Parts: sequence; structure tokens; C-alpha cells
Amino acid sequence: MQDLREKLDEAESFDEVFRLVKHVVESKLGLRRAGLMLILGEAPSFILAYHEVGSNSIVLNKLVLEALQRINRPKREVNGYIFTVLLHEYLHSLGFFDEKTVRMLVRSLTRETLGTDHPAYSVANEETLKVFPEIATINSAVLSGDFEIVKEFDMDNVTYIN
Repeated sequence: MQDLREKLDEAESFDEVFRLVKHVVESKLGLRRAGLMLILGEAPSFILAYHEVGSNSIVLNKLVLEALQRINRPKREVNGYIFTVLLHEYLHSLGFFDEKTVRMLVRSLTRETLGTDHPAYSVANEETLKVFPEIATINSAVLSGDFEIVKEFDMDNVTYIN
């Protein structure tokens, strides 16, 4: 558990966090999926992220991430948030569609792998606005068409062709 906690706390990219998410899911549930894209997009604060069924992408709310950076939340908390949200959407991409089931799995996996004292567990166990009340001030009421694809994401199964 300690090794995973340290790797998450020290992660420097979305890809590093996502590798940990995939490791947790594969080791605990025996499930894996490759070839996902991460997209940053603007959405209302109550939409943290989403995965469209049948797609190969996860969309993270860029405005929430920017708000967490703007208020100088510690890297450990931001990484815990990213881990929890990516875990939630990764489970959707694996075919878990029931929100209640996904939330229960995220809580259980986070508790089991990171412990109840890690910020990721707080995000998994509470409403996000209770953990990060500052994100309630985000002023976007609609989904915008402003999307940014994150490069170097989920590259484990990508091979170079010469």
C-alpha cells in the first residue's frame, strides 16, 4: 500500500496517475482496457468527468482542475482527486454503468489500496464539493466545445512502427 501511495503522491502527469488506476483495477478486479484517450474540457462544476459509452475517451473537467491549481491545493490532494475521478470513469469504460455500483467500487478500491487517511479516499467517500468547496464557484453552466487532448496518455500498449 505504501508504495502505491508514494507513487500517487509523487506523480507528475495524468499518465502516471492513470497507470496506478489501471494497476489497481487489474490487480483487484482482473480487468484491463487499453487505448483510452484523456480529454480536458469545460463543463459545469457538478460534472467532474465523463465517459461516453462506446467511446475510447475520458473527459475531465478542465475548469475544476484549474480551480484546484488556482487555490493552491497540495499536489497530494490534486493527485488524489485525479486518481479517484479517473478510477470512476475507467470503471465506466470497463462496462460498469450503474453509478451506485461504480461509487461503491471506487470507495472500496481506494480504501483498500490507499487507506482511509489518503485524500483520494476523502474524494471517493464524500461529495466532492465537501472536500473542495471552492469548485462551487466555477462559472460554466454548459458544456463547451473547447476540448484539449492530453498527449502521452495510456501509452502502455502503443508500439512504434518503423
